[in-house]
Amino acid sequence: MSTATVVVSCYNQEQYIRDCLESILSQKTDFSFDILVSDDCSVDRTQSIIKEYADKQPEKFKLILREKNVGVSINYTRAHNSATGDVVFHIDGDDVMLPGKLQKQFDLFRGNSDVNLVFHRARYFSDDGSYEIETGSPSLQEGGLMHFGMSDLALWGPITVHSAYAYRRNSRRTRTISSDFTEWFFALDSLSQNGRAIYIDEVLVKYRCNPSGSTYLSTKIGRVKVYSIYFRDVFHYYRSCPGVRKQLYANCLFTSLAMLRAKCGFSTEAIFFLIRNIYNFRPWLLFDVFKMRKSVAPEQRIR
Repeated sequence: MSTATVVVSCYNQEQYIRDCLESILSQKTDFSFDILVSDDCSVDRTQSIIKEYADKQPEKFKLILREKNVGVSINYTRAHNSATGDVVFHIDGDDVMLPGKLQKQFDLFRGNSDVNLVFHRARYFSDDGSYEIETGSPSLQEGGLMHFGMSDLALWGPITVHSAYAYRRNSRRTRTISSDFTEWFFALDSLSQNGRAIYIDEVLVKYRCNPSGSTYLSTKIGRVKVYSIYFRDVFHYYRSCPGVRKQLYANCLFTSLAMLRAKCGFSTEAIFFLIRNIYNFRPWLLFDVFKMRKSVAPEQRIR
């Protein structure tokens, strides 16, 4: 194993895409990697900016410039399908890698042939500097690392941001998807045929999170939509992976309670799911979800 691909998905990010690409190019590595940028038919200057980079380093960049907007999920999936490296990293076009990110994740794949997924902590930040906060640390083993498998991730749900994910390319099973999904969906996909994952207790990416931004999470309607997408992912794996149904049930129950606490109402589909499958309820698993979600939640504000 000697190569990697960094996938950058973007849409209307002319303000941020330079910072993102520069943060990738500044990474010091002992392995070769290419940068695949997939733009979802931006209407601002995003495409012209990424063309500038590709013109200067054609051997480094591969561009996918869509002529029609296909949406976040399809753009993400098709871009990752085009990756050719043995290890694939993902970053959104408005996020920023911190020094050492690529090398530290890659080393864990190189040194552990059974590891399919590696991710790490993140720092949320806003453009105006009013919001900057780091995600917390889970219970770690020796060396500041946490090793886990599919049943653990099925129980916990997402424990970091999608710009922190890296996976072994041959571990992916799902190549096409027709609906929206969360990054947790593909994380589980990489663990569905055995293999394990490693979590690094270090902040290695800056994740842009403007309160008034255009992302789903910036509005209540958007947050409700994210919950709906996430529940659909849970239901998918509940059907396809019977070995982790108890974990997925606890995950769904905890997430339903979190949805109510966030004043986003409740999901009728999730309620019916929980009633129909109540025989999978294990109270100690619910407590385990709570402990993990609490440990990785953002810590006190830095600024």
